[in-house]
Amino acid sequence: MSFSTLPFLFYFLPAFLAVYYIVPARFRNAVLALGSLLFYWLGAGTGALLVLVALILVNFAAGRLIEDAHGDERRAWLILALACDVGSLFYFKYMGWFLENLGRLTNTDFSFFRVALPLGVSFYVFQSIAYVADVYRGDAEAERSLLDYAAFQAMFPQLVMGPILRLRDVSAELHTKRPFSRAAVESGFSLFVVGLGCKVVLADQLASLWTALERIGFAYLSAPLAWFGAVGYSLQLYYDFAGYSLMAMGLARMLGFVIPRNFDLPYCSRSISEFWRRWHITLGIWFRDYLYIPLGGSRKGLARTCVNLMIVFLLSGLWHGAAMNYVAWGAANGALQVAESFLPRRFNEPRGRLGRCAKALLTFIVIDATWLLFRAHALSTALHMAERMVRCAAAAPMATGFTFPQALVLVVGLAALG
Repeated sequence: MSFSTLPFLFYFLPAFLAVYYIVPARFRNAVLALGSLLFYWLGAGTGALLVLVALILVNFAAGRLIEDAHGDERRAWLILALACDVGSLFYFKYMGWFLENLGRLTNTDFSFFRVALPLGVSFYVFQSIAYVADVYRGDAEAERSLLDYAAFQAMFPQLVMGPILRLRDVSAELHTKRPFSRAAVESGFSLFVVGLGCKVVLADQLASLWTALERIGFAYLSAPLAWFGAVGYSLQLYYDFAGYSLMAMGLARMLGFVIPRNFDLPYCSRSISEFWRRWHITLGIWFRDYLYIPLGGSRKGLARTCVNLMIVFLLSGLWHGAAMNYVAWGAANGALQVAESFLPRRFNEPRGRLGRCAKALLTFIVIDATWLLFRAHALSTALHMAERMVRCAAAAPMATGFTFPQALVLVVGLAALG
């Protein structure tokens, strides 16, 4: 059940908010936990709900056991919890892809394997991993109440598409009464409306551009139309995810929580590394704290740093989807990040307004090109698009590829970036 659907806007949300604020404050975590599980069941079904509940129980128990244990026993409980979390993610998201590729190599038919991917599993599994890792490292205290932990883990504003929370992000609010605040509800509603506008008015309208390109055929696009489609998809992706994040922030604020911002005008970045500090911020922080730094970060020399960056981006690509185009997308961004570290400092820190604008435009063009790998179902599609973007020969008039409203939405989307 998406935030932009009528059932959510006119039935679920008003009913939930009414119950949430009518009940005594001490019961609000219970309402949040049960309401979030209901929200997830309505959108994902019974099977996915059972997976979520099982992981909540496993990680709640693991947090308690890790905190109460000593020495090697703590590490054993951590490893067991991580095995459950990572194993669940691999089974539901990657097992089919793994068997499909294994079948091609061994000429074996694994078509019998079919499993539904639980909605939002990538997000709440990463949140679970962060929780048990923080408890193990002493960065957070284990939750002693299953109801409070379920409210944190299943909080419906960010359950399906993030931001990825850590317990310390919301611990203070989780353990207070969170009285009704008209100011908080009004500011949260304002954020929600802006996010809803980004999603419905911009992202959903721009989504039709790629469909139009597919009708024409990627091998027959003019260079301007190819650029139009590529920029349109970049904006669609941004306004889709950023709009959802703003809606999540707004809903959380209505409930008395302040959750982290997930996007910070990433297309205004002047370098690849700056872009990834501004894009999907909580995911970047997760990879930094739970993968990049444990691997050694940048503390073990330039060569090791480059290897660590490539590992992080390859796994980031896989996290987004079980397909080779996502692996290629992660590899391309990792290579760009590594290459940028070898550039002269004056290039990475341009002086003057003109220099900064030129660097921001160059960064946008490069990022725009990498999104082709992200969107294309086949590498050949991305190559056709890239070829058309650099060739000037027009094989199809632009007027057959898009409409004036689509062009207007694209212009508005570009203008709104600043």
